[in-house]
Amino acid sequence: MLRALVPISALLLSNAFLLLGHGLLLTLLPIAASTAGFSDTQVALTGSAYFLGFVSGCLATPYMLKRVGHIRSFAVLATCYSVVILIFPLLPEFYSWMILRFFIGVAISGLYMIIESWLNGSSDAKNRGSILSVYTTLNFVMVMSGQQLLNLGNTQDWMLFGLAAIFVSIAIIPVSLTLSAAPAAIHQVKVNMFKVWQHSHIALIGAVVTGLVTGAFWSLAPIYAKDNGFESSQLAAFVSATVLGGACFQLPLGKVSDRFDRRIVLMYLALAGAAVSLLFVGLPYVVTTFGGWPAAISAFFWGGTCMTLYAICLAHANDNATSDDFVEISSAMLITLGLSSAIGAPLASLAMSLMGANGLYAFTSVCLITFFIIVVLRRRSHELPFDLETKDNFRAVTEMTGPAAFEMDPRTEVDHK
Repeated sequence: MLRALVPISALLLSNAFLLLGHGLLLTLLPIAASTAGFSDTQVALTGSAYFLGFVSGCLATPYMLKRVGHIRSFAVLATCYSVVILIFPLLPEFYSWMILRFFIGVAISGLYMIIESWLNGSSDAKNRGSILSVYTTLNFVMVMSGQQLLNLGNTQDWMLFGLAAIFVSIAIIPVSLTLSAAPAAIHQVKVNMFKVWQHSHIALIGAVVTGLVTGAFWSLAPIYAKDNGFESSQLAAFVSATVLGGACFQLPLGKVSDRFDRRIVLMYLALAGAAVSLLFVGLPYVVTTFGGWPAAISAFFWGGTCMTLYAICLAHANDNATSDDFVEISSAMLITLGLSSAIGAPLASLAMSLMGANGLYAFTSVCLITFFIIVVLRRRSHELPFDLETKDNFRAVTEMTGPAAFEMDPRTEVDHK
């Protein structure tokens, strides 16, 4: 395993620095926007612009790679990302931030695709699964570490923006100095929603619901924490606990879904996520020190239920699919997730305008209860044959990724039929 990581160590180091800066920015931007006087709806729309940029980057990056290759593309996108970060404090105005967040989405999705296609080209059938696991774990750890950097400064000054730009800029160095050969250009992303729908109605609906819920969270959870009086350290712990919950629960729940009908697991996860969401709606009214451990512990379990839905939906979509279909189905699922995330943020902001900050989790509870009902009705009308021999094995994935990550998955090399 260690021998397989040595040739890609520079790439993983660049990925680590990139996600330190990106993790910080994910939490910083909603708070900075709110402090600058943006309404909750405006903050949500800037988040939607980010997700639309992410989808656009997934579709556009392959053309850049074909033209100038991996290293130059990485340097260009990371430089653009750093420049955009530094422009945010200069233009604290809604329409400017929408455009800037769109370009942030384009840049980070392109950088994900470059890193993932490079990792795929540097691995083989024997170590691809292990490398994918290391990459997924690194993503979780570095994003959580970046969120903790929020404690180092004030969201109203330049310092945190400069720090995020520094880490993204440093990420260019290891990749630019590596002696490892860059792989061939990646293929254009294929999006076939009809094929996903044919394989699993629940998987595609689940991707939509997960996007609505997590898109609302990433765009507005810092606003929820700020409006409930969280200090900077409490806010960072709150967001990081959510990501940590998703990381800790994903593999155990995935293994459970390997042994049972995945729809049952999705059904109870949606119900549990709705229950924790309702807890967030009510706790601020009954707990005076909600911003400390009560919020962090609740966030951990919310992440364990809501941040794991997508991976199980993805596994369900690929059950009984051929290896030739895996990348196409998974890419379509990711695009669906991104588009629905762009819709989730402004919808949640409407709930917050009616109910205050607690409207965020009222919105997520409604989405999850609706999904629970859909799965219950679907199971009653469509009974699946259950066969462990033909069922696809679950593998952990993260939403902080691009379509090229699916080419690393060992399932692309195994024909299920």
